Amino acid sequence: MAASMHELREEYLDIARSLSGDVPGRERAMAAIGASDVRAYGRPVEFSYVPYVFAPEDVAYLEEVCARTHGLLSKVIARYLEDEGYRRLFGFTEELERLIMLPCPYEEKLPMARFDVFLDDRDRSFKFCEFNTDGSGAMSRDAECGRALAEGEAYQRFSSLHPIQQFDLFDSWVAAFMDTYRSCGRFPDDPVVAITDFEESGVKSDFVRFLAAFERAGISARFVDVRSFAYDGKRLTDPSDGAVINAVYRRAVTSEMLQHPGECDAFINATADMNVCTIGHFRTTVVHSKMVSVVLHDPATSAFLDEGERAFIQAHVPRTYRLKVKEAQLVEEVKAEKDLWIIKPEDDYGAHGVFAGIDHDEDAWARIVDERLDAGCIVQEYYLPRTVPLMPARLPVDGDALRVEDWHTMPGLYTYNGRFAGVYSREGREGVIALDHGGLVSPSFRITG
Repeated sequence: MAASMHELREEYLDIARSLSGDVPGRERAMAAIGASDVRAYGRPVEFSYVPYVFAPEDVAYLEEVCARTHGLLSKVIARYLEDEGYRRLFGFTEELERLIMLPCPYEEKLPMARFDVFLDDRDRSFKFCEFNTDGSGAMSRDAECGRALAEGEAYQRFSSLHPIQQFDLFDSWVAAFMDTYRSCGRFPDDPVVAITDFEESGVKSDFVRFLAAFERAGISARFVDVRSFAYDGKRLTDPSDGAVINAVYRRAVTSEMLQHPGECDAFINATADMNVCTIGHFRTTVVHSKMVSVVLHDPATSAFLDEGERAFIQAHVPRTYRLKVKEAQLVEEVKAEKDLWIIKPEDDYGAHGVFAGIDHDEDAWARIVDERLDAGCIVQEYYLPRTVPLMPARLPVDGDALRVEDWHTMPGLYTYNGRFAGVYSREGREGVIALDHGGLVSPSFRITG
């Protein structure tokens, strides 16, 4: 049997130890990221000098998980579109529901997603953290941290023993994007593509690499702020040069767009008239919202799923509830057992407004709970993430280059048109695993032979 993810990690650590922590490689890697365009919250990304390495058996397993999850969530989106009663379970605002219900010129319900999971690298057991669709990103962080790490001696020695490579997250997306675009059958064969987001909050390092990938495929592409389009009732254009936009890769998160009423109307109206192919469509918001974890456990969802899908939800989706004053028994339980719960906004991204009880004392937790009652939040069973041993690329302040630390881990599984494409993994030491909570990126590689 092939080595497990855990065994491959230990092998990598042994090589790093044999190199006394590979200090020159770590210093070069940190310098490379510092000189790059990869940033998180205005700072160079902190990352692990020990990567995730996935054996072929691991990749096959993740492919199966992603295919099943994609199929399940696509069914949920389809039911939302078909069933007015089912839509009420989500409790979306009238405007959000209007956007989701806009017509779409292609069949694919979920062109891009990233499923964040708490994964055990010994036996592959896992629980979902959340499902990301709108704005699924950070591909550039994985790519550049992996390239920086690959210059070190530890990587060179490990790769001499195992043929490994990074996941392709850019060219593969362009191919998937164009498959969806061409399925419409109503737009030019050679489109002008716009990647769209809010200029001030989008991940520019991602956009640069996706634009280059479109250009490599011979497809004209540009970035346009989602507020900047013009629309004359027939053509969506980029006012900077009047170019007609045929297809849009939407990275602007729906919740952020709704915070800018009236400013994104040109793009929204062109999408509504199907005079542009918007990938992904607003309907992906159904499963981007944290409310989907509540609804997945609802009998109305169980009714249209098969036995295997129901068992999959029970095994992998933590119990989730809306945080409401009227649910007095639940509220008291959440306060009394703080380490067993985590609170999240129903629709946001980037760990904004997320609170894990394990990170707070009882009084502070009670205040957090009370302040978020009837405030558009969910409360979810807290699953203690598994830990992995690693060496941060940045040397410890005391200079102990051989120090190995245990960090909680959360890989994110990218899917393009339902197919597993690669991984963006983060590690953390708090109850919330995120880069703005002291987290790290852990570059991902796959064994190819």
